[in-house]
Amino acid sequence: MTKVYSAVKALIKSDDKFLIIEQEFDGRRYFDLPGGKVEYGESPYETLIREVKEETSLDIEILKPLGVWWFFRAFDKGQVICNTFICKPKNTNIDLTKNPTHENIINFYWFNKEELLKLNNLLDKSLRKLFKTT
Repeated sequence: MTKVYSAVKALIKSDDKFLIIEQEFDGRRYFDLPGGKVEYGESPYETLIREVKEETSLDIEILKPLGVWWFFRAFDKGQVICNTFICKPKNTNIDLTKNPTHENIINFYWFNKEELLKLNNLLDKSLRKLFKTT
């Protein structure tokens, strides 16, 4: 059975650079935005603040909605719909070691827009398309 998941993602901008996290899953590496699945009873804003804090230790201010992108997961044939918001960090002290869910986040990077658009094989096509609108 296939499932569709609702997620929220943060495009965190600081000094004209955007935060990207690198994750490893099933032996492959992916670049992604911080964020995650909306839990039942939780608002998308609460989810975004919680997920960013869990994954990066950052506190953020949500500025405005950016748009939607999506990807498909091979392991469960699920589709993830990502509502994305432009955010600014309240600090830039990232710590990937405090994630209570033990997601395999292995690194983080700050890229400018031009650098992001060159990450052809590492970013999902619909996410690259969304970056072009920023």
